[in-house]
Amino acid sequence: MGKRTALWRGYVAVGALAAVGYYLLPRFGVPALAQVLVYVTISGSAAAALLTGVRRYRPARPAPWLFLAAGQILYALADLTFYLTRMVLEIETYPYWDDVLYLSSYPLMALGLVLFVRRRTPGWDGPSAIDSTIIAVVAALLLWVYLVSPRAFAPEDGPLAQWVSIAYPAMDLLLLTVGVRLLLGRGARTPTHRLIYGSLLLMLVADVLYGYQELTDTFVAGNELDAIWLGSALLLGASALHPSMARLGEPADAPTPDTSLGRLVALAAASMVAPLVLLEEALRAVTPHALAVALAGLALFPLTLARMSSLVVVQRRMAVTDGLTGLRTRRYFSEQLARHVATARRGGTRLGLMMLDVDHFKAVNDTYGHDGGDAVLREIARRLTEAVRPSDVVARYGGEEFAVLLPGLELTDVERLAERIIGVVSAVPVEVGGGSRARVTLSVGAVAFPDNAPTGSDLVTAADRALYAAKDAGRNRVVVAPRLAWASS
Repeated sequence: MGKRTALWRGYVAVGALAAVGYYLLPRFGVPALAQVLVYVTISGSAAAALLTGVRRYRPARPAPWLFLAAGQILYALADLTFYLTRMVLEIETYPYWDDVLYLSSYPLMALGLVLFVRRRTPGWDGPSAIDSTIIAVVAALLLWVYLVSPRAFAPEDGPLAQWVSIAYPAMDLLLLTVGVRLLLGRGARTPTHRLIYGSLLLMLVADVLYGYQELTDTFVAGNELDAIWLGSALLLGASALHPSMARLGEPADAPTPDTSLGRLVALAAASMVAPLVLLEEALRAVTPHALAVALAGLALFPLTLARMSSLVVVQRRMAVTDGLTGLRTRRYFSEQLARHVATARRGGTRLGLMMLDVDHFKAVNDTYGHDGGDAVLREIARRLTEAVRPSDVVARYGGEEFAVLLPGLELTDVERLAERIIGVVSAVPVEVGGGSRARVTLSVGAVAFPDNAPTGSDLVTAADRALYAAKDAGRNRVVVAPRLAWASS
């Protein structure tokens, strides 16, 4: 086990031992103040661990981690205030200053999670957004029916207490929604992900049980819920001490949304919650929440319908989108080539085509591994997309070969664009991981319809010949196919 991996495990182990000590102290007649200090030390250690992780592993964008740390600092201060007033001073006032600190910590943590989501998926990941909204609607309904409304409208509570009682589950719902969005979004799942998910889940469970115990007047400071809250803090701190924390904010690869059977079953089950709640109330001959259930059902139906519709869109997109680079597939390119050739023939216009191949790509794989090779392909795809027009078709044609379809461009324009792309690609080395950079060059074959071929397939053949001529001539160059080469063959 490496030292880096041992760090987070050691932190959790020491924290767990301290939590056991927290429960054992009263048995030895230790004053309540000492027990409070142990609890707050464990809670505050999560903030220290978050800051230590940022300093140790130096993520490219530390802001999300700093927001999580700030939220945890407020949470630890709230713990100090809560347990001092309840366990030492025996003050039972509700709401109190600790509630201000607790409620202020949730938005900071949620903001940190939102920043992770935005940086992992810079674009709009519609399916994951719909999935997290479905789960949020279901959670909101359950919290409202079984936790919020019984406490919020208790006659013995004043307006301020009622609003604070509503605010706590609302903040839990905020964290749940953002956490689920991070969980269901694109990108690799790392140990840091799992530790953060575990922390959020434990916090939600503890807060819900706390709300229930407050509702039934069974909560006592220092009971079993403290172990769950402390576990949540320890997992959050451990998430920043794992080496994978530096990769949490990295952009995800090309979109390949999760359409697994497990996710669909979970969403279908979530959609059944509203009618099941209504059925449960009907069996008990009470329907005080009929409006809430109806509103939740009305929200879930279009969301579920939209999710099912998005699956069709996703499957279509996956059929024409390369999973590694996000470019179009060879199949899509061939379909568009036939359509554009027909359009150019009818309108008497030109159609440019480039075939591009990464020079010495095997050497890149041999030197930097397949992950390094994949990084090169993704970066070239990005530079190609930025160099051409939005209306042009950029595809991964196969392996390290790319194809670009350029409607309306003359052969001379295609050549100039190819020269510019070669310059853009070769000018800046590509990051291949581990701090290494690889200088990459391209060989390009340039053709145009009808200058070089009468059909789409002949156009590709002419571009291939020009591409191999560029490689034979020394690589890192453009070769333009001879005009009307098809007529002389």
